[in-house]
Amino acid sequence: MKKKPAKLPYEEFISIYGKVPRLCLDLIIESEEGILLSLRNINPGKGLWHLPGGTILMGETIEDVIQRIAYEETGLRVSDPKLTGIIEFPESANLFYHSISIAFRVKPNRGTLKGSFQGQKLQYFKLLPEKMINEHKQFILDHHIL
Repeated sequence: MKKKPAKLPYEEFISIYGKVPRLCLDLIIESEEGILLSLRNINPGKGLWHLPGGTILMGETIEDVIQRIAYEETGLRVSDPKLTGIIEFPESANLFYHSISIAFRVKPNRGTLKGSFQGQKLQYFKLLPEKMINEHKQFILDHHIL
């Protein structure tokens, strides 16, 4: 039987990711309304708009992590994932150390939009907001997503 992926306890997370890069996944959820962003309630990036995303857990497939992040952070189920690129968050700019994120473009296909403890406010944008996590904003501009 396959072991269910689990999040690390906070102290272990800090200990591990203080020594090695963290592998993450970010979602560009696109609809006719634009791309979906979340306003961060927590650090890093508190008060900034960002793409839904998070750490890939041990044993998680890419499809599993796409669906977990979409549902946990937005309440949505998504489809049609397209690998779009890599976003790097250098250690000096990230309170949780050096992170590498695989970015996928996806389409929402069902669910009710709802935020999470990380970001309760969700909004679709056709123009990027001024107050946004730098790496996310630059990635969207570089890949001509909007």
